[in-house]
Amino acid sequence: MERIALTRRAFIASSVIAAATRPTHLLAQGAPIKIGVGSDPVYSSFYLAAHEKMFEAKKLNVALQLYADGSEALNALVAQQVSLAAAAEPTHMVRFARAEMRPLAVVYQSGRYIKMVLGKDIDNPGKIKKFGIVPGSVSEYAALLALKMIGLDASTVQMVRSGPPELPALLARGDIDAFFAWEPWPTNGIKQGGRVIMTSKEVGYTDTMWITAAAAWFDSNTEAARGILKVLARSCEIVVREPERAAAAVQAVTRIPVAQTLSALKDVDPGVRDFTDADFESFDGIAAFLAQQKVTPSVVDFRRVIQRGFYKPERA
Repeated sequence: MERIALTRRAFIASSVIAAATRPTHLLAQGAPIKIGVGSDPVYSSFYLAAHEKMFEAKKLNVALQLYADGSEALNALVAQQVSLAAAAEPTHMVRFARAEMRPLAVVYQSGRYIKMVLGKDIDNPGKIKKFGIVPGSVSEYAALLALKMIGLDASTVQMVRSGPPELPALLARGDIDAFFAWEPWPTNGIKQGGRVIMTSKEVGYTDTMWITAAAAWFDSNTEAARGILKVLARSCEIVVREPERAAAAVQAVTRIPVAQTLSALKDVDPGVRDFTDADFESFDGIAAFLAQQKVTPSVVDFRRVIQRGFYKPERA
């Protein structure tokens, strides 16, 4: 997923955001509506819609702007370089204080993409002494949920802080006994001799990705926003029904191999939908975690900005 070091992946404090300039070029008459996305198969519905000119078919002048991950895409939204962006829920929460945003809908969810990998020499999760985490991220959040489920006191386990790419190597060397992270790092951990023993859903966390608009743009372009959501909803249906077609589009846009995308799509559930009570309960847990870890100064009031009820699916 956009797998950042503070969200599904990493909190990046950026002075560039604070110094953002006004986006006069985005407001020019006839300029395309720029959507910031990460470079990851979880954005398949965006790539497919762009590659097959689905936006153009609905008379929407849309341009995708690709970034390394969802955190960079949201940084661009904060800096007013794009009008909309998509990223995971923690990635949003750490940026709400920096800019007015309007999360419009969920465009993806999964309880299977984030996985716990156990080292080859650990025959029982109850024997974990060192747990690899990406600090302040859903990696750490899921790890704490896992320890609780296993029955281990978190204070007795050494939490080894790391970037995502280093986790498989740390596991192979025995520097950690387990880690919880998003793909492709669990698959890489398996290649190093580890084994997946549970998913985030099994410890009580289902991750989501939101599509979010800059407040100023949204206030003046609500119909365009509705049109974009309709196109993405249709694209998500194709991704689910015809994954090979989606994988070909991903390769055309990002050069990610078809096989890699097809593997990733097995673990995700693309689909545009409104926010639910269950979502809010899950988001409450993330918001509390971020405050406890002092990633945010207080518990984020996400209800203030989420546009629940904005997205309404078309009738069949």
